[in-house]
Amino acid sequence: MIENTSRVDKITSDLQDQILRRELPAGQKLPSERSLCSLFGVGRTTIREALKSLVVRGLVVRQGRGAIVADPENISPPVADLAELALQVSIRQLYEVRKLIEVQTAGWAAQRAIPDDIERIRRAIEPDVIHSGGPAKPNRSFHDALVRAAHNPALEQIYESGRGLFFRLPFYWKHFDEAEVRAVRARRHELARRWHSHILEAVTQHDVAEAKGAMFQHLDIMEKDLLSRLRQKDGASGHSRVYSHPMLADNPTEISSIGFAPSRERT
Repeated sequence: MIENTSRVDKITSDLQDQILRRELPAGQKLPSERSLCSLFGVGRTTIREALKSLVVRGLVVRQGRGAIVADPENISPPVADLAELALQVSIRQLYEVRKLIEVQTAGWAAQRAIPDDIERIRRAIEPDVIHSGGPAKPNRSFHDALVRAAHNPALEQIYESGRGLFFRLPFYWKHFDEAEVRAVRARRHELARRWHSHILEAVTQHDVAEAKGAMFQHLDIMEKDLLSRLRQKDGASGHSRVYSHPMLADNPTEISSIGFAPSRERT
């Protein structure tokens, strides 16, 4: 069975439920990171991501090296059931929203990123980091890092509230068996990494237009690839080939050949 919810999402949801049911009462200090690691059987990075999500949702507040449960009466109403919502939206609807948010996010990141932000983005896409115990979901980690680089708390909260929906496609993966899922995901992850590298270059150069354009192209191609694969799977297409684009090739051509040459001379 394909696991659609990450460990971070599961831990966040579990702690959120305990807070909303007041099993973890307002004002109580959460267990230490070490205790939570032991309780959930995960590493500190996973726990820290879950705690960060709870902070963004207003469910806990940081206090020194620990975290205190906030009063649920003083936070925003619970967000929609994203797992249920994910079953109701189409791929086009999902990518419409992602383009609306993430294209502008890429531009802000290019405008505002500091060296620490750029290093965080870079580490999310480095193959050696990914294959040696780096981020469990590197593609998601890249987009997370880009949002942080925009330095806009309101954007972070909006993104965080929709994050589980943006990266969860149960209506799509259920059409494939496990072997197909592994193959398709591996190919799409590599495609995403290539585009992420190009977006990183634009952010590093503080090229706002290039970053926004590359992000739009990235999301548009990923959307078309999904739709093409679904049509092929459902037999709606009269041919067997999936969506074709130079960046989908095993040995992609130079990025400049697909219309994303640098907008100005770089030194």
